[in-house]
Amino acid sequence: RRELDVLFLVGVDPLRDLPDGALARRALENAPLRVVVDPRLDPALEPFADCVLPAAPFVEKDGHLTDWEGRSQPVRAARGPLGLARPDWEIFAGLAAACGGDLGFDTLEELREEAAPLLAPREPPGPPAGAPPPARPEPGEGLALFTYPLLVDEGRLLDDAAELKAALAEEAFVEVNPADAARLGLEDGGRAVVRTAAGRAELPVRVTPHVAEGAAFVPFNSRGLRASALLSGSFTVPAAVEPVGGPVPAAAGGGEG
Repeated sequence: RRELDVLFLVGVDPLRDLPDGALARRALENAPLRVVVDPRLDPALEPFADCVLPAAPFVEKDGHLTDWEGRSQPVRAARGPLGLARPDWEIFAGLAAACGGDLGFDTLEELREEAAPLLAPREPPGPPAGAPPPARPEPGEGLALFTYPLLVDEGRLLDDAAELKAALAEEAFVEVNPADAARLGLEDGGRAVVRTAAGRAELPVRVTPHVAEGAAFVPFNSRGLRASALLSGSFTVPAAVEPVGGPVPAAAGGGEG
């Protein structure tokens, strides 16, 4: 909608991270000025970057990280920033000062004091009172495609981690329940075409009881597929899944979601 005059992209790539690649591209095209703050500039994002401010990577700055279990851990710099690179907080404090403003901190210690309440452990919120239970897909109505990232994938945090990817990364795939596989004529180890309103992909099939009947799973950003190409703003979307070459007669009544 062209509502932003300046867009800062800090350690994020909308083309890779958001569940609608086409919408992210249009949004980037509509922003008059785009500033990327990152240790490196992704080639796909480079055409949209009007200005790049080099941020120090984690090995060159003090800070903390939160692991997959929600545990906060301190991080100490192994060396100082190279070249013009600076920690993110220094970049924004400097920009604020140049604009005649003040973010309320001038040192990392002052920033940590302000951020401490935000980083304190807390109980996760429960569902709102009276919230309806999550909708379950109905067998025979196509499939509800859902996605999330695997631990080792093509995400930004694993750039240049070739050895780790070689040991643990997987090619993209689609997982379906045995009942849906039988209904749609899908075979474990075969290939299927996954179609949504946003796009299509051809993927190897895994048949597993660990996926609910009426649903299908694809990893969000594994090698061979950026799942955002199949999404339209949500990480769950109606989909048609059929074997390569078209549906078999037994699957004719399945329909497309």
